[in-house]
Amino acid sequence: MQSIDKGIEKEITALRETLSKLRGKDGCPWDKEQEIDDIISYLIDESYELLQAEKSGDVDKLIEELGDVIFIIVFLHELLLEKREVSLPSIISRVHEKIIKRHPHVFGKKKAKTSSESIESWEKIKREEKRGKDIPLESLPLDGLPPIRKALAVQKEACKYGFDWPDAMEILEKLEEEISELKAELRKEGIKRDNIKREIGDLFFTVINISRKLSIDPENAVEISTLKFISRFTRMQKEAEKGGKILSNMSLAEQEELWTRAKKKED
Repeated sequence: MQSIDKGIEKEITALRETLSKLRGKDGCPWDKEQEIDDIISYLIDESYELLQAEKSGDVDKLIEELGDVIFIIVFLHELLLEKREVSLPSIISRVHEKIIKRHPHVFGKKKAKTSSESIESWEKIKREEKRGKDIPLESLPLDGLPPIRKALAVQKEACKYGFDWPDAMEILEKLEEEISELKAELRKEGIKRDNIKREIGDLFFTVINISRKLSIDPENAVEISTLKFISRFTRMQKEAEKGGKILSNMSLAEQEELWTRAKKKED
């Protein structure tokens, strides 16, 4: 164990004792009500907050959010212990063994020169472990996943079976095809919302697929664009106020000019 991690067993034990009191007879009503699925939901929330902290560049905030995630994981284990006696070291040992097994190019004789080769090796071993145990897509744990995560999980699973595009450019061509289909629906007389909804869904699904192919997290990419939009829009509003104008009363052409100026200030 690295010297920086000395005392970890003591701290986790202390945290367990605190959780036991929170869940005990004279504990906190909220903590006593929590079930495994509740805490897993909080783990998802805390993971998003951890991502936000990383994006902020605030290391202290990142450390704080990482602590929250660790707390939730220990809380989850405490709830699991109430149903089945399984030690935390045994869980860590099990995942450690799996990590070593799925990296034969590091801990064995096989070699992997690129990330793609290492991922291919990982997925091959994973498929062998699950052979005969599941059905593609039907066995995926999708319940509760946000739509983008769900689409990404489905796409990743499908590509494990060779159902994938050769490269991102071909998916981009598919995106152009989907845009054309949406345009065709919009040009029809008597627009049908259900058809439009399906076409927009296809657009989202295809963009997510492009992100997957380029190893870009789609939620992360959307988050960056959303924050960028907020920054530019706020700058637009401030510029309008400086000129004694109200943004909502300005013409689209005037707003576009402010947007362009706000964009140039980022460069």
